Amino acid sequence: MITSGASTARARTRARSAPEGRGATRARRWAPAAALVPAAAALAAAAALAAPAATAQAAVTPNSTPSAVTVNVDAGQSLGTVPATAIGTNGSVYDADLTDAAVPGLLKNAGVGLVRFPGGTESDEYNWKNNTDVISGVAQAVNFDQYAAMLSQAGAQGMITVNYGTGDAVGASQSPVETGAQVAADWVRYANVTHHYGIKYWEIGNEIYGNGTYGGTGWEPDRHCSSSSSPTNCGPAVYAQNVKAYISAMKAVDPGIVIGVVLTAPGNWPDGVTNSASPQPWNQTVLSALGNQIGFADVHWYPQNPSTITPPGPTDAGLLGASAQIPTMVSGLRSLLSQYSGSANVPIMITETNSVSSNPGKQTLSVVNALYLEQDYLGWLRSGVSSVDWWQIHNGIVTTGDNGSSLYGTATYGDYGVLSDASCATINGAQVCEPAADTPFPAYYGMKLLGQFIHPGDTLVSASSSQSLVQSYAVKAADGSLRVMLVNDDPANSYQVLLGYSGFSPASGAPSVSTLAPPGNSIGTAATGSATSQVIAPYTASVVTLQPGGTAAAPTTPGTPVASAVTSTSVNLSWTASTSSLGIAGYQVVSVNGGTQSVVASPSTNSATISGLTPSTAYTFAVYATDTAGTKSARSGTVTVTTGASSSSGGCKVTYTPNAWTGGFTANIILANTGSAAWTGWNVTWAWPGDQKITNAWNAQVTQNGSSVTATNVSYNGSVPAGGSTSFGFQGTWNSSNASPTAFSVNGNACTVG
Repeated sequence: MITSGASTARARTRARSAPEGRGATRARRWAPAAALVPAAAALAAAAALAAPAATAQAAVTPNSTPSAVTVNVDAGQSLGTVPATAIGTNGSVYDADLTDAAVPGLLKNAGVGLVRFPGGTESDEYNWKNNTDVISGVAQAVNFDQYAAMLSQAGAQGMITVNYGTGDAVGASQSPVETGAQVAADWVRYANVTHHYGIKYWEIGNEIYGNGTYGGTGWEPDRHCSSSSSPTNCGPAVYAQNVKAYISAMKAVDPGIVIGVVLTAPGNWPDGVTNSASPQPWNQTVLSALGNQIGFADVHWYPQNPSTITPPGPTDAGLLGASAQIPTMVSGLRSLLSQYSGSANVPIMITETNSVSSNPGKQTLSVVNALYLEQDYLGWLRSGVSSVDWWQIHNGIVTTGDNGSSLYGTATYGDYGVLSDASCATINGAQVCEPAADTPFPAYYGMKLLGQFIHPGDTLVSASSSQSLVQSYAVKAADGSLRVMLVNDDPANSYQVLLGYSGFSPASGAPSVSTLAPPGNSIGTAATGSATSQVIAPYTASVVTLQPGGTAAAPTTPGTPVASAVTSTSVNLSWTASTSSLGIAGYQVVSVNGGTQSVVASPSTNSATISGLTPSTAYTFAVYATDTAGTKSARSGTVTVTTGASSSSGGCKVTYTPNAWTGGFTANIILANTGSAAWTGWNVTWAWPGDQKITNAWNAQVTQNGSSVTATNVSYNGSVPAGGSTSFGFQGTWNSSNASPTAFSVNGNACTVG
């Protein structure tokens, strides 16, 4: 998994024609890594970014005895309301199938509430007035009025990306001559005043940071730039200044529209990158110039790169673990918006997302991408994002992506689209064609299941899982029902999910369960399991719909736990038992860290031993009781325990390998467990002897406070057996000294360095 997303320059553009197919395809174009860092450093970074390989399976077989997983749903802990724009996607002017009769119904059935137009990079080449491409002069397949008609039929809102890159060229062709800002204002007038289409959301340009400002030739058309590499006349300050003119002109026509500006996802290129003309990174420069004029933050996120950019390329495990990065990215954006715009509540919209940044391969057409879609959308939405827009409705066959046996599935090509466009290509001398136009791919069924799970106005509520490979989400509907989504990211193992509830008492009987299973070309619905127990098969996503039950009282609150037998890695806890008219099914011991909590034990009696703790560390524990109907008690009081110091030393070794250039560096850290016990998680600390500052990281969550740095494992690399090792890396900046640290600690223990 690429923790920092695409860490080098990336782009995504469409090819203007498909050699043997019906529709235009869209691939992603990249600026060379050497434009950002020296070649050696780029290669080191690419190697460090490599995600763990996944095992390919043509089919999955559930294990005979599923392991138990605990999922806790707190229906009283709101994470926000589902907006009408939550489920979005992209439509393009070059998509001849966008006007197919089947499309509006397919979008409506998937719960799509917003469609962005006119299509990625083409937005910065598009002359909406005559429906042509500014650069090629080619007439486009779909005009704005046809798009607006499709929106009406689908019951979706629109979002328009106005032409920033070549907008002035469009204006120069008008009589009288106009600026790009005036051309955009004309579009607002045509849409909302002349035709009353009611397009609320508008954004200024596509991925403008890809115009060459940060190296290479770039991929995003921007005629504000000079022709030289790394132009200094079209960076973020120039973009922000021009955006002011666009906002002024467009809002003069319709003050009610909401206008977004292009930002980068924190930790993703070019976040943190500067040049001689832009001493502050893109986000800081744009936000400081625009202040409270921003209607929404426009962000794109593709968590993986193809193997041609960062070998070994996409992995199934890496993709399915990627959503763990989302809360950190949203937190970073909220912090910047609060600092520069005066409010952390400025809406954030993820206007493009999919699994890989360019050259889509077979993974895009497997059930893995459908499972990722659920976690991608819900990760952003429960972090407070207003819309997530999948790239895209139709795309076309792509044969240059990663199609190897290490990836799940049998496809020999890739396609970003959720629907087929029936395009064809030649593979190994034979013609290969997609299915009939508008045939749904697995990602569509993932979106459709998502549309069954969340509805506008629903309340997203807290859900947590004891198994990192089982993701859980929950929403409470206005009618009092509760829906729980369970996603099994494990390709080989089934799990028995034991569900517990707080603030909700489910009705008895088997609930309705809708499931997307391999190969991902349908959704099945049946009454199965119970409100408190569901079995989920490998690589599946299920929505469990629960009706409210009777009014039986919740179990009494357990007593505050009492700690005993405290060691450096474990503690015994006991508490006064709960009572319930229905009987007590068991307890859940949780570790409390600020406003979050995680289940660490699920005993059937009123005591438990908690092991795998870190020496010399304070932990806070509490207990819930669950009755036989799955109703959870209020949380007990908390007890705080500090584990003892480690009795051993020399249990870890750190190898630190930097690659530096003037003002910047990357580094790779290998952690070796030289002790006699496995690590169930790791936490590395060190202090910089120089003035280094980390800007992004991969394979770890890294924070820095002054010179002190802490790196913590991510979901897939926390377990390190005795004698084993793992690694992570990061990129950063320095001014006067890039001296390497000389001391590291892992889980509180000093390590040897070498």
